Amino acid sequence: MQALDSKARDIIDSFRIPPKPALLISLQQELAKEDQNPRAYAELISQDVALSAIVLKTVNSPVFGLKRELSDIRQAVVMLGADRLMHLVTYFALRQSISGKASISLEKFWDNTMEVATMSRFVLEQLDGKVDVDEDALYALSLFRDCGIPLMAMKYSDYRNVLYEANHSPHHCFTEVEEGHYQTNHAIIGYFVASSWHLPKSLCELILRHHDPNFLIDSLTTEEEKDLYALMKIASAAATRYKYGKTDSEWPMTSEAVLTHLGMSDIDFDEMMADLLESYHAQFGEL
Repeated sequence: MQALDSKARDIIDSFRIPPKPALLISLQQELAKEDQNPRAYAELISQDVALSAIVLKTVNSPVFGLKRELSDIRQAVVMLGADRLMHLVTYFALRQSISGKASISLEKFWDNTMEVATMSRFVLEQLDGKVDVDEDALYALSLFRDCGIPLMAMKYSDYRNVLYEANHSPHHCFTEVEEGHYQTNHAIIGYFVASSWHLPKSLCELILRHHDPNFLIDSLTTEEEKDLYALMKIASAAATRYKYGKTDSEWPMTSEAVLTHLGMSDIDFDEMMADLLESYHAQFGEL
């Protein structure tokens, strides 16, 4: 990330970015070992009873489509894999850490991020064989891309109105609307949250640029990064269509670049979206 000027740095420093919990530090140390021991990090997670309970509730929901119910974290590690479980633990730890008075419903916000992450798995299934991306990386991007929004909502009492403006300005980049009001945006704040919690560097960079309309034509980004960006945009558009019955505010600006990158026509996309929403509805029914 380019160096920030002093004014921008002062704005960033004014946010109360929560410290990474000791549990996550220990987990990341275990996962960094060459000889990983699933039992060791399962035992670490189990030390936080409340966190363990909510993680198990989530993995036993229809989201993951498991054939049998899991009763402890060790089973979850085996069934889901360490990386995905780590994403879930980090997500819920962050959700617990960012709490307080806000100008939006934080509970609704976090639920929406989980819905987009869930939708991303269905998107990947629909495009099976057409893209080669790490499913866990896509899931993590969908979970954490907007993690700066709660902090913006806690700092600025009028942020709800700015969010409304950004969501109803289809010809303006979402983050540009925020910058017009605050000289910063949620992607920058999210980048610093993700970096301070030591999420993978590639994920931090995607969080920073997930509203960048030029991302898919940037010669410095990798094909996998572009695939992740494109699939995340489709997942967001699909979740908005499914939940609210309308077009996602950023889709008009990004649709041409996304479809061109994926080699899809408008007809291809409409057919895929219909199949995607039908599949999602069959799994979850009415919201």
